[in-house]
Amino acid sequence: MQRTVTTPEGPVGVPSPDHEWTVLFFITEPGIGERVPGLGGCTTGLCSARDAAARFARADARVLGVSAHAPGELAGFAAERALGYPLIGDKDLSLGRELGVPEVHAEGRALFERAGVVLDRTGAVRSLVHPVPDPERHAELVLEELDRLTGEGGHD
Repeated sequence: MQRTVTTPEGPVGVPSPDHEWTVLFFITEPGIGERVPGLGGCTTGLCSARDAAARFARADARVLGVSAHAPGELAGFAAERALGYPLIGDKDLSLGRELGVPEVHAEGRALFERAGVVLDRTGAVRSLVHPVPDPERHAELVLEELDRLTGEGGHD
């Protein structure tokens, strides 16, 4: 799989041509947990990836967030939280569907379930991290998969 996606920062290649790995953090929708029980934790999950930025860099992994929104719709959200990585708007869910990310229906529309996808440099899905029951561990679960894929024992 090779595709160019639009972010507020400009076009981004998926997978990243400049990294060994591309990690996509799929979320439902920031703030939805206040309206739909059981779907909360998006902000926490995205912030866990931000807080693990150095560990992802050591693994040569490009981090991207993905939600079922129009491109740029969550730019303010990302800036307010200083995520340090772009959020991709995948309003038609085509990217997530191509990668096999599970969906949930809420508020009359399809959204992504919380998941992590690890792509290698060729765009092959090497790992689908799902379910992610604890959003605080979202980044940790993905890093464990990177460890498994690279044969390394930790990125601390």
